[in-house]
Amino acid sequence: MTGPRPARQGHTRIAPAALRHTIEAVAAGAFGVRRDDVSGTLADDAGKLGVDLSVRLPTPQLLGRTGQQQSAFERAGIARQGVSSLSRQVTGMDCARINIRIAGAGRRAIEPRVDAKQDRRKP
Repeated sequence: MTGPRPARQGHTRIAPAALRHTIEAVAAGAFGVRRDDVSGTLADDAGKLGVDLSVRLPTPQLLGRTGQQQSAFERAGIARQGVSSLSRQVTGMDCARINIRIAGAGRRAIEPRVDAKQDRRKP
């Protein structure tokens, strides 16, 4: 029978650029935009992660509610919670603050293409 395993020595580091790209990808998913429509900066905030995000939303989403859509401010609040939760799961780091700036119009939202009439490829 073997005894308890010795504690692992050493440490793991995540490069700042990898951490920033991960947070940006999480934020893009939370907002439903492309990864290149999100940019971010990270800072130490009393031992936790301070995140500043800039997000470009498609124009109709900036103008407010259309149909069942939420305003940009409502989406930012929901996305902030999602970014905090998912980034903690992925990186293991707690976010002390997440500032979100809606930077302006990005590309048009991508609609899923499920209708055969929309598919212009020839059979």
